[in-house]
Amino acid sequence: MKTTGSLLKGRMLAALSLMLTLVSISIIPWPVLAISDVPGHANSGPYLDKLQAQIITSDDLQALALLTDEIDLIGNSVHPDFFDALSKATDIEIIQTPRNGYAYLTINTLKNPFNYTSFRRALAFAIDKEAISEEVWNGFSKPQDSCVPSANPYSVEGLLPYSYHEANVELGNHLLNESGFSINNGTGFRTDPHGNPFSVCLEVLQSSSVAIESCEKVMDAFDALHIEAVLTLPSFYSYLGRLYGHGDYDIAFLSRSFCSWHVNWLAYNFHSYFADVQGFNYPNFSNESLDIWIDHLLHSVDYDEVYEAAVEIQKILAYECPEIVLYENVILSAYRTDKFEGFVNDASTGIPCWWTYQKAHLKAVECGPFGGTLRTSMPLYVPGFNFMTAIADYPLNGMLYMMYDSLLKPNSDGFDIPWLAESYEVTTHSDDLTVPKGHTRVVFDIRRNATWSDGIPITANDVSFTINYYRDMPGSPYRPSLWNMSQAVALTDYRVRFEFNTESLWHLHSIAYKPIIPKHIFLEIGLEGWDKWDPIPPGDSIVTSGPFLISDYIPGDVLEFTPNPNHFFYISGVTVGPPTPTTPSNPPFGSFGLRELSVGIVAAVVVVIVGIYSLHRR
Repeated sequence: MKTTGSLLKGRMLAALSLMLTLVSISIIPWPVLAISDVPGHANSGPYLDKLQAQIITSDDLQALALLTDEIDLIGNSVHPDFFDALSKATDIEIIQTPRNGYAYLTINTLKNPFNYTSFRRALAFAIDKEAISEEVWNGFSKPQDSCVPSANPYSVEGLLPYSYHEANVELGNHLLNESGFSINNGTGFRTDPHGNPFSVCLEVLQSSSVAIESCEKVMDAFDALHIEAVLTLPSFYSYLGRLYGHGDYDIAFLSRSFCSWHVNWLAYNFHSYFADVQGFNYPNFSNESLDIWIDHLLHSVDYDEVYEAAVEIQKILAYECPEIVLYENVILSAYRTDKFEGFVNDASTGIPCWWTYQKAHLKAVECGPFGGTLRTSMPLYVPGFNFMTAIADYPLNGMLYMMYDSLLKPNSDGFDIPWLAESYEVTTHSDDLTVPKGHTRVVFDIRRNATWSDGIPITANDVSFTINYYRDMPGSPYRPSLWNMSQAVALTDYRVRFEFNTESLWHLHSIAYKPIIPKHIFLEIGLEGWDKWDPIPPGDSIVTSGPFLISDYIPGDVLEFTPNPNHFFYISGVTVGPPTPTTPSNPPFGSFGLRELSVGIVAAVVVVIVGIYSLHRR
């Protein structure tokens, strides 16, 4: 039987053991916060200390950089030749995502002989799209005819009465013969219907081996049709600049991707009104029947009418072939899994996307989720940081838009979510008699906790100024979707109203996705200075609002971002702040920090020991 003294001694030793155990727990790195515990997790982030984009221009070097742990993520689609090596590598995940987009040829319909529908259709029939998918893409793509991706509910892919999937050289030559494209016995090449010799220049991006190999299959089609053609590899900015500005070209290889299921872009890419508008209608195409259906597409508020218009537009484009869609590929994304998690597979771009940079975080074993430098790659050099110029966005792989916010944002599934706007309402005269007949009114309520990177609040005045600025600036790339906007006005500091002089399902999206700019900065730049604004960070400051800011830039080498501490969804890894009545307590043990928790536990144990010791003394 134990004595009172031995019993008390045992209690003291147990208490000391408990104290040492608790102290040892308190000095072990505590998981700061589980991602699911972070307030506002659905949109919160970023969690990184830095996002670093390394400029690596070739597919093989990007794959090698991932394999040798020089980068954590390949920032563009992976070449299918590297699928096997990457899928077998340790700590590397490779994901396949059906692309909401495609690769295509744009044809300059203003030039002879490309202005002949028979020429364009003959080429479409002669191209072996199946060979491109099987031999160039190794089965990671499928032939496509419609200009609307097959997953889109508006698409007519597979519903047309004919198909360009298989090469039909016989039909292609027949169309050319019937149209007067004769073969010169001396040269072996065709002449145009007037008997004039011609040669086709096919241009393709020199940094994409898949694009070059696809164009080599197109060259096979030219040979089969007895057409003289040459394949050239200009710099990306050279030939895209000519396409954007409606300059001289014959046929060019391009790709197109979408972040949603909307199809109002059909209007801006093919309506004759935009045949001489910079940045739109690269084929310079004009067709009266098409214009009529586009007007129905844009100005109807009935879904069935919009759907019918979208179908008829695709039928006309598939027959006329101002663009020849080649394939709809699977996006191959590859990233390392040893340090980071939380990568997001976006419906449009796969893993290298806006949401990945917002949500990726260190693993718990790396003392995550906060901190670390996520290293990605960019395939092209950065031409500039003015997002309003047409070619600035592509090589940044959407990264430039991480510096800006829009009223709404597509989530990773392509559906709209509120972003800078907390709510919105779209009305016509049938909904509200104060709206003039034939007009559409859109009202947004702006969130009240958003600020510019210089600390100035973002208000409805910035929003109305932005949309008016985009509409009115000379040569605006945004004007086509805003030409019938009759009013953009801030009703209060946090409510803004837009009015269009037509009714349309698409007016909401013509506003909602555009990046909002600071009024106090662009008032000084002015309408005439938008395309001359050419900041070079970090020496030149850029006032933005998005979740990331540019912190370093070495031309031709590295572009580095750090989180914007003023962003409305930013959560600091150091200070989460006390929970509100509507937000559960997320840090372990409520709002106490680890130091307070450790001190409290030790103090409590000491009190217990002192009490036991005092009892023993009695």
